Amino acid sequence: MEDNKNISQIALEKIKESGIKPISKNIFNLKRVLFWSLVGFSIIIGVISFSSTLSILFYNDWYLYNKLGFGFIIKSLPYFWFIFLLIFAILCEFYYRKTSFGYRHRIVFIIGIYVSLIIVFGSILHLIGMGEKIEQSLFKNVPVYHFVTFDRNEFWSNPREGFISGRIILVDNNMIKIIDQNRNVWVLNIENASVRGRIKMTEGEVIKIIGEIKNNVFIAEEIRPWMGRSSLNCCMAR
Repeated sequence: MEDNKNISQIALEKIKESGIKPISKNIFNLKRVLFWSLVGFSIIIGVISFSSTLSILFYNDWYLYNKLGFGFIIKSLPYFWFIFLLIFAILCEFYYRKTSFGYRHRIVFIIGIYVSLIIVFGSILHLIGMGEKIEQSLFKNVPVYHFVTFDRNEFWSNPREGFISGRIILVDNNMIKIIDQNRNVWVLNIENASVRGRIKMTEGEVIKIIGEIKNNVFIAEEIRPWMGRSSLNCCMAR
């Protein structure tokens, strides 16, 4: 008992000598709220990043591997969101360590919980279409986003390279007309085109086409649905 008292006295003397002042309860509570808020924010950004990543991967044109090679697949991957996920996973672990519970768990446990949360809630956001909406909102409102991610709208607006997309405005036997996102009207010969996926070749349908230009007519080789990418639908509606 006396030893414990001596230890306490020694500790108090050391504190006085060092000039250390105890942190007030209000400041302590504020710091705790701040760090938990930062943990929550990191998880929310992680969920958004994961849902956007899923949407991009789900609608990626994987079949173009046979035509354009592995280089296209590498170029089209969502590196921006991969980096975001990594950054906020690290931040979540860092801020969690600053909370009152941070010392109790190992880094593997913390990262495991973080990954589980973003997979579950990110998948839910993807299923209800929020991942796609978030990505398209960034495309519309954040100009720099165009430079840090692969723009599929731009890729599918290269008729000279054999890739075009747009909304059907006229169907006439083996010929159709489409209007692309730049408001250009194209005449397409679809006589020998193979149609992939669930497409109704009717006015208003949004499609993407692989082919080549001959005599100012785009000869379609393959027609596919736009797969719900809302940005082109918005452009066509103007």
